[in-house]
Amino acid sequence: MSSWAVEENTTIRQRISLHGAWGFRIDSSGIGVQNCWMDSIFSETVSLPGTMALWGKGIPFQQATTSHLNSLSQYTGAAWYQRRIHIPESWRGKDIYLYLERTKVTSVWIDDVLVGSSSILSAPQSFKLPDYLAPGWHTITICVNNNPKLVHVGGSHAISEHTQTNWNGIIGAIYLEAVNKERIEGVKVYTDINSRKAFIKVIGPPAAFSKANKLQVSLYPFKNTMGNFQTVSYDLDNASTDSICEIVYSLDNNVQLWSEYNPALYRLSISLLKGGVVLDEVSIITGFRSFKAKGTRFAINDIVTFLRGKNESCVFPLTGFPPTTVEEWQRIYRIAKSYGINHYRFHSYTPPKAAFEAADIEGIYIHAELPNWSDFKEGDTLFAKYQLNEGKAIIDAYGNHPSFVMLTLGNELAGDEIVHNRLVSALKHYDGGRRLYAFGTNAFYNNPHPGQYDDFWTTMRTGKETDNGLFDVRGSFATTEDLNSGILNHQYPNTTRNFSEAIKGWHLPIISHEMGQYQVYPNYAEIPKYTGVLKPLNMQIFKERLQKAGMLNQADSFFKASGMLTAQLYRREIEMALATPGLAGFQLLDLQDFPGQGTALVGLLDAFMESKGLIEPSVFRQSCNDITLQVCMDRFVWTNDELFRAKIQVINFSPQNVINKKIQWLIVDEKKRVLATDTTRISSGKDSNIHVGGDITFVLKGIRQPSQLEVRVKILDTDQQNAYPLWVYPSSQSLDIPPSVIIAESIDEQIKKKLLAGSNVLLFPRHDMIESKSVGGQYISEFWNWKVFKEGAVRNKRPVSAGTLGILTNPQHPLFKYFPTDFYTSWQWWSIVKNARPFILDTLPKAYRPLVQVIDNIDRNHKLGLIWEVRVGKGSLLVCMAPLNELQNDPAARQLYYSILKYMDSADFNPTWSIDIKQLETIL
Repeated sequence: MSSWAVEENTTIRQRISLHGAWGFRIDSSGIGVQNCWMDSIFSETVSLPGTMALWGKGIPFQQATTSHLNSLSQYTGAAWYQRRIHIPESWRGKDIYLYLERTKVTSVWIDDVLVGSSSILSAPQSFKLPDYLAPGWHTITICVNNNPKLVHVGGSHAISEHTQTNWNGIIGAIYLEAVNKERIEGVKVYTDINSRKAFIKVIGPPAAFSKANKLQVSLYPFKNTMGNFQTVSYDLDNASTDSICEIVYSLDNNVQLWSEYNPALYRLSISLLKGGVVLDEVSIITGFRSFKAKGTRFAINDIVTFLRGKNESCVFPLTGFPPTTVEEWQRIYRIAKSYGINHYRFHSYTPPKAAFEAADIEGIYIHAELPNWSDFKEGDTLFAKYQLNEGKAIIDAYGNHPSFVMLTLGNELAGDEIVHNRLVSALKHYDGGRRLYAFGTNAFYNNPHPGQYDDFWTTMRTGKETDNGLFDVRGSFATTEDLNSGILNHQYPNTTRNFSEAIKGWHLPIISHEMGQYQVYPNYAEIPKYTGVLKPLNMQIFKERLQKAGMLNQADSFFKASGMLTAQLYRREIEMALATPGLAGFQLLDLQDFPGQGTALVGLLDAFMESKGLIEPSVFRQSCNDITLQVCMDRFVWTNDELFRAKIQVINFSPQNVINKKIQWLIVDEKKRVLATDTTRISSGKDSNIHVGGDITFVLKGIRQPSQLEVRVKILDTDQQNAYPLWVYPSSQSLDIPPSVIIAESIDEQIKKKLLAGSNVLLFPRHDMIESKSVGGQYISEFWNWKVFKEGAVRNKRPVSAGTLGILTNPQHPLFKYFPTDFYTSWQWWSIVKNARPFILDTLPKAYRPLVQVIDNIDRNHKLGLIWEVRVGKGSLLVCMAPLNELQNDPAARQLYYSILKYMDSADFNPTWSIDIKQLETIL
C-alpha cells in the first residue's frame, strides 16, 4: 500500500486525486468484513481507475462461449482496495468527501471506521468522511462487490456479460474534496425559453442559507458561444426552505439556445458569499433549451425535430466498460453523426458523465434508462425503491445537461403497471419537467400501450400482431413476435409503405423501437482488433465451424453479401420511418455490432464503431438525415410494356427552407447513360415536414433487354441526393421449353434413365417432398441471432425462422446472361427467395459450390443451394429450389426462368461436378 501527500490546492474547493497505486485483495469467500481486513495491509497492488479484468485478476476462464465475447479472467464477489492518504492542515474544520465516479456495491472505511455503503450503479458515489478526521495520514479501504444479487436490475446492460461485462473495480474520477460547512450541495437549472429566464434551484445545508449570506450568479461563454453577461446577486431572505433557494436569472437576447444545430454551452457560476468573502463556488456547464412533445412529434425550442437514433448497449471490447473521457465519446458521436444519427438511446443503463458532456458539445439528444431489464411487481417494494433511487441519482448527477432529454424505466418491462405509473410520476415530479419520461422502451409489448403519465412511447407496434403488419412501427421481427418476420420480409417490395396506419389515432410522440436487427456474417479479418480484456473466442469458434463445413474460403464473400443486403434493408426501414407523417423518431439496433446474446453482428460498423466497408457514410445519409429525398414507387420490378410512374417526396426536419427549390431526376442504365431526365420544384405537402417533390414518368418500351436501371434524384445546388435500383424485363418473353431441356418435379425412374442417357434436366423439386432436406424461404437477413430466437420459438410453439442471410452468386456467370443481378440479394429476388426452399448440400464434396448459394447462419453452417447443378451419368441436372414455373405472374421469376432455360440450352451448361445415381438418390 502506497502513501501519498499532495500540495494543498488554492481554490475554494480543494481536491486530492486518488488515481494511482492502491493495495488490493480478493475476497472470494466473503470473509473480509468478518476478519477485519480494513485493519490489515494488502500485499498486492493495482492501479485505479481500472478493473480486475484490466489487471488480469480473477479466475481464468474455463470454457469459451459463443453467447458473447470472452473475458480471460472472471470474477464475481468482493474485492478490497486500500490507500494511504494525507489530509492537509488547511482542511481542518472542513467537510471532506470521497468521490467515486462509477463502481459497484461498495462499503468504505476510513482507518477502521465504517463511513458508509452504496449500491448506486448509474451515478457517482459520494461518502462524507467523519468530522473528527484530523489532518495527517489515514487509510481509506473500499470493498467493491459486483455480485449481481446485491442489485435489483435484472438483465440490465449495466452489469451484463453480453456487453460491458460485470466488472469489479472503480472507473473514472476518484478523489477527496474539502468544502466549507456553509456550502452549495447541488444545483438544478430549469429554462423557460418563452420568458427567457433560467430558474435555478440551489441546494445546501441550512447554515448556508442564513440571511447574512448572498448568492451570486454569473454566466460565461463556454462552447460555440460568445458575449459578456450580467452577474447578479441575490439576498437569501426568500429561500424556499432551509435547504433550498430558488432564484431567477434573466437570459439576455445574446444567450443562444442549445440544439443539435447550435450546441451552445455556457458556464454558469454560482457563488455563496458572506460579507464579500466567497464561502463556496460551483460551476456548471449547461445549455438553455426546451425539449417537449408537440402533438405526435418532438420539438427542440419549439421547432419540430425527428430523432434518428441508435441503441448504445455498452459495447466496449477493449476495456469491458464505458469510456469516462469526453474525447472518446466525441469520437463515437462524430462517427454516428456521419451516418445521420442525432440521437442515442442507452439500453437499460446510463453512461458516465463524459457521455453527456460530449453529447452537449456534439448536439446529440440522449435517452437514458434506469439500469433495469426486468419486471416490476407491486409486492417487490425493494426492487421499485432501488430503481427509484437510481433514477434520482441519475437526475441529480446529469440533470443539467441539455443533451439529456429523455429518461425511461428500462428495457422491455412488464409486470404490474401500477408500479410503472407510480415510478414515472415520482421521477417526473422529482425532476420538475426538465425532460420527458415514459415507462420504458417497448414495455408491455404483448399488449402494447403507453403509460398513464408517459410523455412519449417507444414501441415495436401499437397493437396486437396482425398478418399484414397493420400496427408495426418497424420493418422486421423474430418469428416469436411475428409469424412473417415483419413487413420487409412479408410484403412485396415497394417504397410507398410507411407506418401511418400504426400510429393513427395516437396523440403522443411514438418512436420505432429497435429497428433493423439484420444479421451480417462475421468479418473474421477484425479478430486481431481485440487486443483488450474481451477476446473474440465466439468468432474463432464460428470460424472453425465454417472451416469444418468446408466453406472458410467463402467467409469474406458471405460477410460482404450479407452486409450489402443488410445495408439495403436498414436504408429502406429508415425511409419508411421518415416518410410516416407524425412519427417522432426511430432507434436502430444497430449501427454497430452487438457481440452478445448469441453474437448478434447486426451492424454496418463493428464493435469498435469502425466501418466494415459495406456502405459509405455519405451514401447511408441519403436515407438517414435531416433532409432526405425519396422516390415513391409501387415496386422495383417493371416490364417494358408499362409506363414507369413514381412520386418524389422531400423529408425536411432541418432549419433550411427547401420549398421552391429545384429537383433533378434521372434514369440511367448500367453504363451510366442517361435515359430520361427532368426537373421539378418542391412544394408544400399535407405534413409540414414532408414536401411534394413532383412526379417521374418514363415510357419503358424502349428497354428491349433485361436491364437494371437506377433512378437518381437531387436537389440542385445542394448535397442532397438519393438513388434507387429499378429492374425492367421484356413483357412478352417466350418461355417455350427448348427440346434439349426436360422439366421435372422429382427424380423418378424415367428421369434417371434420361439423365444417364445424356439429357439435360431442370428440376423444380416439390417442396413437400424435400422439406426435411431444405430450409425455409426468407428475404431478409436473419433477425438478430437465429439460435436465440429458435429456442424462444420452440418454447412458445411458434415457427422457427429460415435462419438465412441472403444469397451469394456470381453475376458474370452465364446463368445470368438474361437476368442482371448483383452478387447479393437485391429487391428483384424477393418473390424468388420467398417462395424457395434452399437445399442442404452438406453431403456433396466440401469444395462444391452452388450457382446461387444461400448463406447460412453462424450456428448451423449448412451449404445451401438455391440453384445448383451436377453432371449425372452422361446427362446434366440443374436444380432450382424456387418454383419459377409456378410464379409466371412475377416478372423477375419469369425472367430468371427464361435465363435458366437459355443457359441450359447453350454450350455454357456443362457442370464440372459429377455424381452417380445412388448419390443423387441419397441427396434428393
